Amino acid sequence: MDNPPDFMAQWDYRDPAASALRFNTLLPEARTTDLQYELELLTQIARTHSLQRQFAEAHQLLDDIELRLTEATPRARLRVLLERGRTFNSAGDKASAKTLFEQAWQLGLKHKELYLAIDAAHMIAIAAPLEEQSRWNLLAMELAERSQDKQVRGWLATLYNNQGWTLFELGRFDEARISQQKCLTWHEQHNNQAKAFIARWSLARLSRAQGQHEQAHAELTQLKEDMAAAGAPEDGYVFEELGENALVLSDPAAAEYFARAWFLLSQDGWLRANGAERLARLKQLAKL
Repeated sequence: MDNPPDFMAQWDYRDPAASALRFNTLLPEARTTDLQYELELLTQIARTHSLQRQFAEAHQLLDDIELRLTEATPRARLRVLLERGRTFNSAGDKASAKTLFEQAWQLGLKHKELYLAIDAAHMIAIAAPLEEQSRWNLLAMELAERSQDKQVRGWLATLYNNQGWTLFELGRFDEARISQQKCLTWHEQHNNQAKAFIARWSLARLSRAQGQHEQAHAELTQLKEDMAAAGAPEDGYVFEELGENALVLSDPAAAEYFARAWFLLSQDGWLRANGAERLARLKQLAKL
């Protein structure tokens, strides 16, 4: 297929069902012209199942794709490993996922598919125990930073963010700040305001972790004002952080911040399903 559509541009990870519909519209032409493109496209449909926790359907589709792989479809083979690994990871089987991601890493390097090799390394870091995560993030970052390929370098913001949170969990706050600052700089240079706001929130969270509550409060207040000026919706996580710092500073506005945080975050379906204790604490601190 000459100049096939970029199927990755069809993704909306927040709406996998709608993404699947878009992928399916590309299938008829792919089936008649390009086997590897068709198989790669099918792996992304498998991923839409995985994201909807339809794990049996994802595995079945990946089984079907595997039967059609050939020596001429190495990139499709790589994507099968990645999506099978993501399916296991989403189902909670991190050991099986990590094995598949490691195979994808090796295959990606062998075939010089650096974009997918970095995807594999970043997934290993997600599936691996905490003490192994930083090494894999660094391996992925090294590949991306050395590359002149715009798509490969596009991984850097994600990798800086992930490394920042790994270092946060390890208690290495100064190093985490360096990584999150790199993430913020990347988004500012690429005019991605929404992602820059998230990076600024991450830096404020680090300020709180380091006991710099007045600084964190000032950073968050400015962030809230800048988001409002940009027309961005109110963010419950920003209000939650404002509340946490205000609580330590004995600021009477703490309850108001927590109330707004609870109102906004209680509308998040994922948080309702997975963060009931967190929401209950917010409600209690809001004195609702």
